[in-house]
Amino acid sequence: MPMRQEYRIELLEEYENVNFYSIRMKGEELTELEMFFEKFPEGCKYDNEVDTIISWIDQIAARGAKERYFRPEGKYGDGVGVIPIDAGNKLRLYCLRLSDKILVFGNGGVKDARSWQESETLAPYVKLLVDTSRFISSHIKDGTIVLVDKEILGNLNFTRHEEE
Repeated sequence: MPMRQEYRIELLEEYENVNFYSIRMKGEELTELEMFFEKFPEGCKYDNEVDTIISWIDQIAARGAKERYFRPEGKYGDGVGVIPIDAGNKLRLYCLRLSDKILVFGNGGVKDARSWQESETLAPYVKLLVDTSRFISSHIKDGTIVLVDKEILGNLNFTRHEEE
């Protein structure tokens, strides 16, 4: 039985060079980005890695979502990437880079397999962003979503059907 997920993309923070968005699942109080940070409270064993991720986010906030700040995770060209690109980090925060000026944060967690495809924990987060990338691309093609400078304009509510 396919599972139906409804969610929206919403603006989190605006900076001079980039806007940060995140996904909020229908009925959830927190965005996916907030849920990510809530999983790793201060004082947990991943403090240093959380700090690394925050410092990457700060760099992106200051300089824009340049391609070099992300390691591609989905298929080539879908914009799905991971922070940080530092080797040795076990924590992964997934995001969707729509341009140098627009970044959509998803969720993430501890890398517990060789690849996200093999991880029951991480795969759903990456698949959600891959689907979101596909939805946004098709909505841009049909004109119902427009990217203007740092903004995503249009209907940012999505529904996806996921096989269980």
